Amino acid sequence: MKHDKQNQIIFFFPDISIGGVEKNFFIISNYLAKFFERLILITGSKPNNKLNKKIKIIKANNLLLLFNRRLYFIYCAIKLLLECIKNRKSIIVSFQGNFYSLFIAIILKNRILIRSNLSPNAWTKNKLKKKIYEILLKQANTIVVNSEEFKKELKKIFKIDSKVIYNPILLKNNKNKYPIKNIFFKKDKINLISVGRLVDQKNHIEILEAFDKLNNKISNFRLLIVGSGEKKNYLTNYIRNNSMGKFVKIISSKNAINFIKQSDVFILSSKYEGLPNVLLEAASLNKYIISSNCKTGPKEIIKNYKYGKLYKQGNVYELNSILNNLNKHKIKHNKINYSKNMYKFSHKANLEKYLDLIKKLN
Repeated sequence: MKHDKQNQIIFFFPDISIGGVEKNFFIISNYLAKFFERLILITGSKPNNKLNKKIKIIKANNLLLLFNRRLYFIYCAIKLLLECIKNRKSIIVSFQGNFYSLFIAIILKNRILIRSNLSPNAWTKNKLKKKIYEILLKQANTIVVNSEEFKKELKKIFKIDSKVIYNPILLKNNKNKYPIKNIFFKKDKINLISVGRLVDQKNHIEILEAFDKLNNKISNFRLLIVGSGEKKNYLTNYIRNNSMGKFVKIISSKNAINFIKQSDVFILSSKYEGLPNVLLEAASLNKYIISSNCKTGPKEIIKNYKYGKLYKQGNVYELNSILNNLNKHKIKHNKINYSKNMYKFSHKANLEKYLDLIKKLN
């Protein structure tokens, strides 16, 4: 692609923080920077990962985020508006705040790629807002979703077509990284781990409730929850009030992959997802996976991975039954080859799809 014919790419991501969507953004944007010269990121947050030097950061004042999230997003949208006025041929790639980026793209007639990360079931319950969003979405040049199930939901709810591009997870470096010793896990126990923000969506309380019902068997397990968030005190109090402190621990860590590597079983208890990166990371390490069959994503991963169990989201007794039937010997000696079953989730294949879409918009 000749650089003199390229249009400017503007990434719109007002609130970058550590998480699956953020990891995907860094991987995608850094990959596109290999092929494009003029790239801008509009955000109010300081990127935690290393961005390609080609990507110019236009930083909004994120102090407003502490007081009013909606006003903060509007402020970031004004920054986007000004950049699009400066360069009317800019291509917008929106990772967050899609309502605002779509509105601007429609007014100024910019081309826009929307990357939607969460199941439509998690979107606003307000019927009027949902209808307005539907009208705006239908004006997007391209909508990218991260699972086939997500695509079906979008079609069912909004009658909108979309393209599936799986999360481009960097997996090849997971094997020998972060040699940090975990003194909580025990060799003679079944070591479980759950990684994710401690918020209502991730629903960690469901794991604790199922864990508590193990009764005398609880001593055969260790459960490590890695994350931080508004629900930490609530979860910590539940652990203390049910005398589970010896068997359950909550920690914060930027190197969660290290602890996944040392575990036997990974658990995801979310109420809804897009395509959970952390399940793909656990699968890349050949870990046994237990996941809620929430919308959307887990079923698609487990179906291909074939080494794990799904339980009905919200059914604590079913999760407890799965835990009760775990056997450490079988877990350790009944693993499959990740790369053989999961190629469609590979890093290279999915990044190339993003490049192709941007080239078509250029």
